[in-house]
Amino acid sequence: MADTFQIQIATPEKLVLDTQAQSAQIPGLDGYMGILPGHAALLSELGAGTLSVTAGGKTQDFQISGGYVEVGAPQGSDSADASDDDASGAQAS
Repeated sequence: MADTFQIQIATPEKLVLDTQAQSAQIPGLDGYMGILPGHAALLSELGAGTLSVTAGGKTQDFQISGGYVEVGAPQGSDSADASDDDASGAQAS
């Protein structure tokens, strides 16, 4: 199994993030989801909150207001209604 997975965070206006990550914490409507390499496929609606991505051992946070997440082979992607790049560290399924 791979140590990383491809994650993309996109808004209707632009691609916010496209990187290899070790993990992601994603706000779903019913609570947070942890995504690691090899995660089972899923499609879910996002809730408002902080989407955190760990890449290269550093974590970056994004404030989102909703959207959807799709996790599947060979990559996962997040489509958010809005994203504020609130970097808490130095660093999206």
